[in-house]
Amino acid sequence: MSDDQSSGSHPPSWEGHRFLTDTEFALREAIKRACDYRGDVTIFLKAGEQVSGYVFDHQDETPHPHLKMYLANQSEPSTVKYQDIAEIEFSGEDTAFGRSWDDWAKKWQQP
Repeated sequence: MSDDQSSGSHPPSWEGHRFLTDTEFALREAIKRACDYRGDVTIFLKAGEQVSGYVFDHQDETPHPHLKMYLANQSEPSTVKYQDIAEIEFSGEDTAFGRSWDDWAKKWQQP
């Protein structure tokens, strides 16, 4: 992470970070951050496979907790069970980093 990302009034970007999900707490925190992230993530599965895409939903309070994500070449969302996740990497560009509602509003205000 560069210095300009970690200083100033903006929180740091998760872009480029990789989280081990070796505890239930770490898994749920990484998934929560992945849902808030405005870029693609790569999920490394315990079976040795990986999937990349945009995470848009997670279901913690179900008998089989899972997340939903759009994969690059699929029009329908995919489901990934929490129990299958080994690691989560914030692999795509953080498209919202450094932007705020105020910045957006200023850009679109009429002169």
